[in-house]
Amino acid sequence: MPNLAIRSGLSLRTVEEKDVPLLTRWRSDPAVIMFYSGRDHPLDEAGVRRQYLARSGNDAPEEVREYQACLVEKDGRPVAFVQFYRPRPDELSPFHYPPEEVIFGIDLLIGDPGLWGKGLGSRIIEMTRDYLREKKSARRVIADPRVDNHRSVKAFERAGFRKVTRLDAHEVFEGISQDCWWMEYP
Repeated sequence: MPNLAIRSGLSLRTVEEKDVPLLTRWRSDPAVIMFYSGRDHPLDEAGVRRQYLARSGNDAPEEVREYQACLVEKDGRPVAFVQFYRPRPDELSPFHYPPEEVIFGIDLLIGDPGLWGKGLGSRIIEMTRDYLREKKSARRVIADPRVDNHRSVKAFERAGFRKVTRLDAHEVFEGISQDCWWMEYP
C-alpha cells in the first residue's frame, strides 16, 4: 500500500491486516493506552479489526463522515498509530464553525513508551495535519487530548495547535469523567 505522506524519515500509511498483531500489542499495553482509551479498554485482534479495519474508507460508520486508520513508520519501523476523521456536525455545533468548512479530527498513539518525550509526537501531528490540509482540503484540524496528558497537549501545541476551550467531563476513562482540551489548527 502506498504511503499517504512522507516527511523526514516518517511515513504515514493505511492500516492493513498485517498490522493487526502489532496494534493488538499496543492496544493491550496498559502504559500505552492509559491516555488513549483507558486501561480498561484493551483490544484483542477481533477488536482491532472491528475498530480500525472495518471502519476505514467507504465503510466508515455513521458516527463519522470519513475515517482512516493509519500506521506511522520511522525509518521503515512502525512506531505510532494515527486515526483521522470528519466529525459529525453535532460534535462541532458548540464551536460555531461554518457548516461548509472541512474539518478533520486526529488522534495519536505512540506504541513504544521508549519513544515518548523525544519530539516524535509533534512531528507525526505536523505530517498528518499537513496531509489533511493538502490532500483532504481540511480548513481546520482538531484534537481533544485529556487535560492531564501533558505530553500529548505539548505535542499538539508544538505542532501549532491552540487550546480553544476546556471540555469538562468530556470522556470517561476507567469509570471516571475526564476533562479534555479542545484544540485546533490553525
